[in-house]
Amino acid sequence: MMVDIESLNVGNVTYSDLCYKPLGEFNKTHPKEDCATLSVFQWIDNNRSVLDNPADYIKRMELCAEATALPECLASFRGPSATNIVLGGYDAVKLNYMDSTTLPVTFALDGSAAKLENILKWETAMKDYLLEQMGRRPDLKIAFSTDRALEDEIDRASHADIFTIVLSYILMFVYVGVTLGDMDCSVKGCLLNSKALLGVGGVVIVLVSVVSALGVTSYAGLPTTLIVIEVIPFLILAVGVDNVYIMVQGIQRIICEKIEREETLNTSAIRGMLSSMMRDVFPSMILSSLCQMVAFALGSLSFMPSVQNFAYNATIALLMNFILQTTVFLILIRVDLMRQLNGRLDILCCIKAELNKPDRGPVRWFIEEFWAKYLLINKWIPAFILIFFGCFTIANVMLIPDLKLGLEPTMALPSDSYLLDYYHIAYTDYRIGPGMSFVFKSRDGSPLDVYEEKTYGELISNQNSLLKTIGKYGESPSYQYIIGEGGSFIKYFSDSWLDSEPCCWNNGDEFCPSIKDRTDCSACPQSNMTTDTKYKYLQWFISDIPRTDGSGCSKGGAVSYANSAKFSPSNRSVISGRFTSSHGVLSTSHAFITARQQALVIADEVNSNSKIIEVYAYSSFYPYYEQYDTIVRECAVNLAVTIVATFLVALVMLGFQLHAALCVMLSVTMCAADMIGSMVYLNIPLNAISLVNLLLSVGIAVEFSANIVQAYTTSKEVGRTNKARHALRKTGPAIVSGIAMTNFVGVIVLAAAKSQLFVVFYFRMFFTINVLCVAHTIVFLPAFLAFLGD
Repeated sequence: MMVDIESLNVGNVTYSDLCYKPLGEFNKTHPKEDCATLSVFQWIDNNRSVLDNPADYIKRMELCAEATALPECLASFRGPSATNIVLGGYDAVKLNYMDSTTLPVTFALDGSAAKLENILKWETAMKDYLLEQMGRRPDLKIAFSTDRALEDEIDRASHADIFTIVLSYILMFVYVGVTLGDMDCSVKGCLLNSKALLGVGGVVIVLVSVVSALGVTSYAGLPTTLIVIEVIPFLILAVGVDNVYIMVQGIQRIICEKIEREETLNTSAIRGMLSSMMRDVFPSMILSSLCQMVAFALGSLSFMPSVQNFAYNATIALLMNFILQTTVFLILIRVDLMRQLNGRLDILCCIKAELNKPDRGPVRWFIEEFWAKYLLINKWIPAFILIFFGCFTIANVMLIPDLKLGLEPTMALPSDSYLLDYYHIAYTDYRIGPGMSFVFKSRDGSPLDVYEEKTYGELISNQNSLLKTIGKYGESPSYQYIIGEGGSFIKYFSDSWLDSEPCCWNNGDEFCPSIKDRTDCSACPQSNMTTDTKYKYLQWFISDIPRTDGSGCSKGGAVSYANSAKFSPSNRSVISGRFTSSHGVLSTSHAFITARQQALVIADEVNSNSKIIEVYAYSSFYPYYEQYDTIVRECAVNLAVTIVATFLVALVMLGFQLHAALCVMLSVTMCAADMIGSMVYLNIPLNAISLVNLLLSVGIAVEFSANIVQAYTTSKEVGRTNKARHALRKTGPAIVSGIAMTNFVGVIVLAAAKSQLFVVFYFRMFFTINVLCVAHTIVFLPAFLAFLGD
């Protein structure tokens, strides 16, 4: 199978043309042997015939497993194939290598830009070949990954879930169109009072708002991400649909009142009806919209790009939605009122019917006649509700320290992805994780003389030196993600290469490499070496290619230490260098985050004890996981800023009624705290996606809470209970049938998504946000207002 992969020909390009070759084109006859392919079969020189004699190859395997640096065990590219890289599944304590159950093979590719296009094509061909072999070889467990595999599978999952996402939005749009109007027992009466076309207009306004925001931010150069595409429409639908329901139900309420008073209804009364409706609902609309816009605008001050991007899009979309709803949608309501008052059916406008008082829908009847009445029937029910919600919030706050950080790669994959098997085997059978480097340079930026006594001490010999600190933590049981004592080109040069008689040979000032004829050469003089001589020998060591036939030096550093030092132009000092080590097996986001933090502890300890050198820890995954250093602070700051901004705006817009603004802030804060606590027992980790969703929860909670508090403060009823009941009757139906039911209809569909990313962060989290916001708005807030409203 390895031979087949190496022989794959894609447009006359093979593996040997694309692989990483530490020594360049060294073997002209068999160029693929220069490739840095890591495999256990390198121990037997990739010779199939050796496998015909089990006794011989087992003996060779046992030898090389214990000493991979022996000349006869070196790979064809003249470097070692480390045991913990090419064998897996063995007992990590007993080190019974011959009981290994997994044979990892690594095909290293040259990632230069010139070869990138061919590499992507070759990786695709390799994937197709291995997927075919997986189907043809049920007796062999094959799992694999490539550099592009995760991106390709996420892209496949996104395309596979496009239908689910589109269906989610279609169902929300259909629901709005069907339920926006009031009910009537007759077909004609139902169509007359229907608001299907008006609902479509409201949904179109929401879509225009979202597209406008995406257009503005794209013009400004901001990227359009999956978070923005999925979350922004959900937010604007929640806010926009709520305002649509509030405005339409306000008009319907006025029509009912006029019919009850037996007033004449004709088109000449439309202007007065619209004015009356806007006087009634506009304060709550501008209150909630302004609170959200200011909160999200301040959220753009975040240092996390994903949060900034979301905040910019949310602010612009909310602004556009508010402008369009108070202008264009108002015109659409006027047109629909003219239709209704003229007795023309919705959709079928050519058919006429008699205008009667419309019946209330089931949601509106339930809220007005049952829920508002019995929720506040006596003082004990509100007291019990306050105690229950208070205890629930306290319990959730106590869970916050247990909130996990990170995003597992497997969450982004479709359920049928071949990568799931690879990650499972990598996590369970691999015995080593990603490599890491400790890069050092001088504190003042000048070149380092690594052989100067103090510098050498801080790098190698002192008790708190870089090398010994790496070794100390590598042996510590509490630092399980740091493995090994560290690889140092300086120490290996001094202790191994320079002290080995067949290694350092020269002919005057010219180096005699180990792989060349040394007839005219002699051993390098090592007595009384000057600094210039040490640096000259050090550079010879780094350029020396190891021999694999046992007849010369096998300790050259051309493969293992080729990029370990950057020398100054004078070649007698080092501008920067690096020591190497490895992480243990990293199977979860928590492991990756902890591994990075442990490496930073090593670097910080060395820096605190050093006066000359400065050390940085680096591995390929560090830049991505760096966000988790500050994500908790970012989350706390963003939520605090948005909630405080909400309070200040509410305070101003509610006429400086402090108790009313505090009610809004309390409800929003409790929703956010409950959502964070819920993330713990719903197994939702904190990352950029969930942080954006938490900000979304604040926006929806504001929309819910501000409307009912504003209705409470403007109520003409006497007494807290009556005012709370009036506020619930006035805004509750729009909140439940508008935002809540619309979101539920759309969110439930996402449970069928193939990607766990959508199931966890969009279905599970959006559903919980919706439930919590509804519960706090139509249960907790009316009870609180009735109990402590004034």
